[in-house]
Amino acid sequence: PERFERRAHVLILALLGLVPGFAAQADPPTPSLGIVEASAAPAPAQEPVRLLIERPVGGSLVESKMHMAELRGVATCAGGQPKSFDVMIAIDVSQSTKAASGADVDGDGDIGENPHEGLYLPGEYPDDVWSTDSQDTILAAEVTAARALLESVDPERVRVGLLTFSGQVNLETGRQISRNQQDAKLEVPLSRDYVRLRRALDEVAARPPRGATNFAAGIRLATQELAGLSGAVSSTRPDAKKVILFLTDGFPTFPSGQATVSDPGDLEAAVNAARVAHAAGIRINSYALGTQALTRPIAATEIARVTLGTFTPVLEPGAIVATLQAVSFANIEDIGVLNLTTREHAPDVRLNPDGSFVAFVPVQEGKNRVLVNALASDGGEANLELEFKFRVK
Repeated sequence: PERFERRAHVLILALLGLVPGFAAQADPPTPSLGIVEASAAPAPAQEPVRLLIERPVGGSLVESKMHMAELRGVATCAGGQPKSFDVMIAIDVSQSTKAASGADVDGDGDIGENPHEGLYLPGEYPDDVWSTDSQDTILAAEVTAARALLESVDPERVRVGLLTFSGQVNLETGRQISRNQQDAKLEVPLSRDYVRLRRALDEVAARPPRGATNFAAGIRLATQELAGLSGAVSSTRPDAKKVILFLTDGFPTFPSGQATVSDPGDLEAAVNAARVAHAAGIRINSYALGTQALTRPIAATEIARVTLGTFTPVLEPGAIVATLQAVSFANIEDIGVLNLTTREHAPDVRLNPDGSFVAFVPVQEGKNRVLVNALASDGGEANLELEFKFRVK
């Protein structure tokens, strides 16, 4: 992609001393603070990108047994201090999520399969079983993805909430039991208590999937909590960026009509709920799991579009674990780190969803000049140079 080519171009020019602000200096100034800042001038229609290097401190001495130095920092869009984030994970727990995900979610070496499609003897599995391994279902993949996300974010910056949504069905009519039924459940309000969230995820995984799929109910409840509307349990943070991570394997089938059919009213309700979320400053990132994802289901794409969020198709539902880990709340696409002294790139940079990053950059004994490049999703970028000394322990 062009933006990655541009970043590579910046790093090459930096090596040649042709990037403004990065020319070689005999004795570059040493920052007096432990955090180094740099802001890129925004291009039209691009948010300014801000880089903060937390470690190592400019001019400091770094020691290690190997010729590698750990570099930690944060990249954010729209300037200012690193943003706080309030994230509500909305998990589809409808009947269809009991199907096999196509991945070994529980890591036991066996991949659950749909016994209705494989070479299985009649009666070998009950008719209501859709995965030969109950821990490899779509629901199990959703839950595992949420757990993995918690490992990738900092509770000091990111509060996370959890809700589930489906839709109670009248077995005689195939419709809603009641017009006033609650098809979404708040499992955990916005919290920094990730231990509590992990316990709640265990409880969600232990409950059997059931019911239809009510997108609107899930979006409304998430909006209520994130925006602090009437009835909300969560406390609000006006300065926090608000995001809904909406995981589903299907189409909305409620609140209108039959539980097995996606009616125009179901789509309208979902999109209207998303418009309210957008008015409250909330962005929805939707994830469609399964073979239908490639059809770009209208509801999943529209709830993302009207909130200026992203739609991500996940053809193999089990891949949602890796996909959710790669999400970026901070709208930072990539981080590049180059040692200008040794002309070596950091071989691996871990970019977390909140924009924080960790890199291990090759270094030499003595002075090292390191260039960090942050690339935003909208094409904006920022560059920062840092100098420190290195010594082998």
